[in-house]
Amino acid sequence: MNRGVGARILRGPVLLFAILALCALPGFGQIDRGAIVGRVMDTSGGVVPKATITVTNKATGVVMTVPVNDAGEYQVLALIPGTYSVKASADGFESVLRDDIILHVQDRLSIEFTLKVGSVNQQVVVTAGEPLLQTQTADVGNVVDTRLVNDLPLNGRRYADLALLEPGVNKFYAANNPAPDRFSVNGNLELQNNFLLNGIDNNSWSENLQEFSVQVVQPPPDAVQEFRVQTRTYSSEFGNSAGAVINATIKSGTNEYHGNVFEYIRNNVLDANSWINNKTNQKRGRFVQNQFGGTFGGPIIKDKTFFFGDFQRFSSRRSTTIQSIVPTPLMKQGNFTELLSLPTPKVLSDSPVAGQTGCVKNNIIQVTSTTGQTCIDPVASKLLALFPDPNVAGGWTGGPNYVFSPTVPNDVYSLDGRVDHAINHNNHLFGSYSYYHVSRQDPPWTSNAVVGNGNFATQYRTHTQLVSLGWTRTLSGTLVNDARFGFNRDYAHSDPIGVTLGKSLAPDYGLNGIPQTPNTAGLPPIEINGLTRLGTSPWRPQYQISQAWNLIDNLSWLKGSHSFKFGYQYLRRSDNFVDIRAPQGELQINGVYTAGGTFGIADFLLGDVDATHFTTPLVVHYFQPGHSFYAMDTWRTTPKLTLTYGLRYELFSPIMSRENNTSNFNPANGGGVITTAKDASGWGDRALINPDKNDFAPRLGLAYQMTTRLVWRGGYGVFYQHYNRIGSESLIQLNPPFLLDVQLNQGVGSTTPLFQLQNGFPLSTITGVGFDLTKIQFRAQDPNQRSSYVEQVSLGPEIAVTDNTVVVATYVGNWGRKMNRLRNYNQAVFSGMDNGCPIIDFPYANLNTVSHIDTFVSAGKCAVTGQHAFLEYATNDGNTDYNSLELSLRRRMSKGLSYALNYTYSHGLANFGDNLTAGPLPQNAYDYSAEMSNSILDILHRFVGNFIYDLPFGHGRRYLSSDSFASKALGGWQVNGIVSLQTGSPFSVTAADRSFTGSNHSAYADCTGDPFAGASDSHEKYTTTGFFINPAAFSVPVNGTFGSCAPRKFHGPGIAATDLSLFKQFRFTERYRLQFRAEFFNAFNHPNFANPNASLNSPGSFGKVSNTLSPILGTGSGGPGDPREVQFALKLYF
Repeated sequence: MNRGVGARILRGPVLLFAILALCALPGFGQIDRGAIVGRVMDTSGGVVPKATITVTNKATGVVMTVPVNDAGEYQVLALIPGTYSVKASADGFESVLRDDIILHVQDRLSIEFTLKVGSVNQQVVVTAGEPLLQTQTADVGNVVDTRLVNDLPLNGRRYADLALLEPGVNKFYAANNPAPDRFSVNGNLELQNNFLLNGIDNNSWSENLQEFSVQVVQPPPDAVQEFRVQTRTYSSEFGNSAGAVINATIKSGTNEYHGNVFEYIRNNVLDANSWINNKTNQKRGRFVQNQFGGTFGGPIIKDKTFFFGDFQRFSSRRSTTIQSIVPTPLMKQGNFTELLSLPTPKVLSDSPVAGQTGCVKNNIIQVTSTTGQTCIDPVASKLLALFPDPNVAGGWTGGPNYVFSPTVPNDVYSLDGRVDHAINHNNHLFGSYSYYHVSRQDPPWTSNAVVGNGNFATQYRTHTQLVSLGWTRTLSGTLVNDARFGFNRDYAHSDPIGVTLGKSLAPDYGLNGIPQTPNTAGLPPIEINGLTRLGTSPWRPQYQISQAWNLIDNLSWLKGSHSFKFGYQYLRRSDNFVDIRAPQGELQINGVYTAGGTFGIADFLLGDVDATHFTTPLVVHYFQPGHSFYAMDTWRTTPKLTLTYGLRYELFSPIMSRENNTSNFNPANGGGVITTAKDASGWGDRALINPDKNDFAPRLGLAYQMTTRLVWRGGYGVFYQHYNRIGSESLIQLNPPFLLDVQLNQGVGSTTPLFQLQNGFPLSTITGVGFDLTKIQFRAQDPNQRSSYVEQVSLGPEIAVTDNTVVVATYVGNWGRKMNRLRNYNQAVFSGMDNGCPIIDFPYANLNTVSHIDTFVSAGKCAVTGQHAFLEYATNDGNTDYNSLELSLRRRMSKGLSYALNYTYSHGLANFGDNLTAGPLPQNAYDYSAEMSNSILDILHRFVGNFIYDLPFGHGRRYLSSDSFASKALGGWQVNGIVSLQTGSPFSVTAADRSFTGSNHSAYADCTGDPFAGASDSHEKYTTTGFFINPAAFSVPVNGTFGSCAPRKFHGPGIAATDLSLFKQFRFTERYRLQFRAEFFNAFNHPNFANPNASLNSPGSFGKVSNTLSPILGTGSGGPGDPREVQFALKLYF
C-alpha cells in the first residue's frame, strides 16, 4: 500500500482551489443556474462583426453584456432562473430585442438573432416566451416551475414529492426506512439520488437515514423558485452518485418588495375513516394539523442587492392505526389448543430440555413435568401477562389480532435566508443559510410504553443546517470562472418513548442480569416468534451527527462554436454516531424446542431462550474525502446538431476512522482479524480497503433538430456511486477489538437452551473474556472492491405537435454494475445427506465451534449444533438491469390550461436488495444467480398526470370579463390535480429454513403449483375469505434444500390515487390578493393495499392482505395508504 497517498491527493487540489479563489476571483457555477446561447447573423447568413448581446433580468434589473465572437457565437452563463430580455445590437444594423424569455434551472436556451441593415437606434421587439423544444441538450428530465410547486396539491407540502410527476420515477412504499423524499429513478436505488440546493450538496450523510429524510434541509414550496428533476444528465459537471439529480433553488429578491403569509389547516372532521378502522369497527381518530408561515423579499439597494427569507411552522397531532400480534388469553395460561384449528394444524412437541419432559401434552403446558419440576417459568409468566389481549374479532390465525390507535405528535419549523449582490456587471455575490428542526414520534404499538416500544417506537429530535456562499466573475466575453462553497450538518437523536434512559425495569419482573448503562431503558427487546416484539427496540437509542464540506470550481470558455467547461469538486463527508444493536441485550425465542422453530410462545412460557444478542456501546467517528475533476465541450457542429461530450474522473477514499479504529476479516488460516495500525496514514492502510483509482466517467449527448418541430435527443454516460447508505451493516469500524457484537444461537434439534429466564441474563457468559470469533457478528468488506457504477443510455424524439404542446418518447436503458450487496460469508455448504438430513461444512474453522456437522438426530429430525459466527460480508458485485419506454404529452400554460401526462412501461431486474429498502441477505451466499429476479423497485406500468386550469370566467377571461357581480363571484377560480396509477411492487414468498446451513440468510418457499389458481384481485375478497395468492401453490422445502421460488417473484396490489385542489383568488389591488384553497388528497377515498402476507410460517393468513399501505409518518404526512383527507388554506400575496 502507498502510505500517504490520501494526504497528498487531498493537499494538491485544495491548494489549487485556494489559488483559483484568490487569484481568479471565482464565482458561482452553472449547477442551479441557466444559460442563454446562440448566434448573431445578418440576412445573408454571414457573421455580424462586433455585435453585442445584452441580457437583462426583468425582476432585478441586473444586466450582463457580452460580445459575439468571430464565429457569431455568444453565451451568457450563470443566470438566475427567471424572466429575461435579450438584445442583439451592432453598428449599422437594427437592434433586435427578444422579450419575456423564461429561463429555468439548468436550461441552455438557444436564442438566434438575424439583424437587418439599419440604424442601431431602430429596434425590433419580439415577445419570445419559453422555447418549447430542448434543442441544446440530451438530458432526460423536466423543470417543476414555481407555479407547479405552489399550485399542485401536495400532501405534506414536500416539494420533492413533485419528482414523482416525472416519467421513470416511482416510490417503494414498503421500504424498511420509508423516508418521504426517497424515490427510484430509472431503476436506480432510492438512496442513490443527488439532492442539490442552490448548487450545494444537500444530501444527508447519516449511515442509516435516522433523520428520516435523504435531504439535510427541506425548504417549503413557497420558498422554492423551481427545481429540475434530471433523471439523467450527460453533463460531466454532475457526478458523485449514480441516480438522478434533484436540483432546487431558493427564490431571490427582486427590485420590488414581495411576499406572502399563509396558513394550511386540516382536521379529522372532513376526513374519511381509514380502511382498517372501518374493518375493525374503530372510530375515526383524532387529526389536527396547522402549517403556517410566510416569505418576504425585495431590494436592499435597487438593481444591486436583494434579499429573500422564509419561515414555516408545522404542527400535527395525527391518529394512526397500528396492527400487532398478541397472545390470546388461553395462550397466556399455556393452552395452545387454538393452534389445532388452523387450516394447517400446528402440533407442539414435548420439550427435550432437561427437567421439562412431559411439560407439553396435547398443545397444553402442564403444571409440572414428569420429574416434578414446575413447567411455566415465573419470569416468563409475568412478562407474557404484559401483553394486552386481542381486540380484533375472530380466533387465532397467526395474523394481526390487536389494533391500537395512538395520536402521533409532529412539530417542525424551518427558515431560509438568501442575499444576492451585484458588485458590477462582471461580479456577483451570493449567500444563503437554511435551518430545519424536527421533533416527532413513531408511536408505540400499545399504550403501555414498557411493552410497546418494540416496533421501533421513537422520539426523534433532529436539527439540520446548510450554508452556501459564492462569487461569480466574468473574466472576459468568452471566459467565466465559477466557484462555490457549502457546508451542511445533520444532528439526529432517537430515543425510546415513555421510559427513562439509564434505568432498567427488567428486575421489576424478575429478569435479572440486564446491564445498567446510559443506553439501558425499560425492558430489553424480547423477540418471541409469532408475536410483536416486547420491550424496547434493539436499535434504540441512536444518534448521528453527519457533516459535509463542499468546494466547487468551474471555468467556462467559449471558443468558436465550442463551449468548453473545466471543473473540480472537493466533498468531505463525516459522521459521528451510535448505531448498535441490543446495548442492553436482546432475548430471542424462536420455538426450537416445541415447534421446530416456527412458533415461540410455548418455549417462552417454559423459560427457554434459544438465541440472544448483545453489543458493547461504541461511538464511531468516520469520514470520507473525495475529489472530482471534469472537462467537457458543448459543440454546435451545425445549426441543427449540438454535441455534448466530456470526461469526469472521481477519486474517493474508502471510509476511514478518525481514530483508526478499523478492523477487517482475514480469510487465511481459518479466519482472523486485521486491525489498522494506530499510526497508519495512507487511505488504504487506514481503511483496510484499497481506493479505486479507475473511476473514469465518459459522457456523450446529442440533440439534433431535424425540423422546426422535431428534435432527436440521445446520450450515454457512466455514473459512479461512492457511498452506500445501508445502516451499520458491514461497516468495519464496528468490529472487535473496538466493539463486541455477540450473537448466540441454538438451532432446531438443540436440547439445551442458552439460558432460562428465571436464571437471569448471563452477561458475563455471553461476553466472556476478550472476544470469541464464534460468538460474534463480524462485519467485513472486500479489500479490493471497485466503485459501484451505472451505465445509462437514452434515445428518443421530442415533437412539437402545436405551438404549446410537445410529445416526447424516450427509451431508457440503465445497468447497475458492481453494486454493494451483503451476505453471510460463514454460511455452511452441503457435502452430503444422511437419512434425509444434510451433512454440512462451515467455511472458516475459527468462526465455528464445529465446522463439519452431520445434522441427522433421529428419524425426521435434523439439527445444527455448535456456535457459528455471522460474517456479514459486503462486496461490490451486484447487478441491476432496467429498460423502459417513457411517453410524455406536455402542454405549457396557454388559454388558462397546462398539463403533463406521463406513462412509463418498464422492467427492472436485480440480484440483491439494499438493507434500508428490503431484505438484503440472499438465500444461498454462494449462488447469487438464484437471486436474479424482479427488482424490489420494479413497477411494470405507471401513469401520472397533472393539470392546472384557470376557469375562463371573470376579469380578463373569456367569459364575464366585465366588472360585474357575476364576474367577481364566478371569476378567479382555479382547479388543479394529480392522478397516479401504477401496478404493484414485488414481494417474496418465504418459508421456514430447511437448508440447515446456519442463520442469517433468506429462506424462500418451494413453488409447486399455480400461484393464481382461485386468487382474486378484488380487495373485497383478498382481505376477507379469499386470497391474493394461492397458498396451495407453495410448500416448505425438504430438508437439505433451498426454496425454489425466486425472490421478489410476484407483484402485489396496484395503486390509484387522485389529489385535487380548488382555488379562489380575491384581488384587492394590483399589489394585494387573497387566495383561498381547498385541497382533497385521495379525493375518491380509494384504498391502496399493502402486499399480502407471504410467509408459510403464518398459514392462517397466508395470501391475505390485512391493511392498506402504511402511512408516511415523517415530516409532514400523507401517502397513498391514507384515506381521503381535506385541507383548507388562506394565502395573502403582496
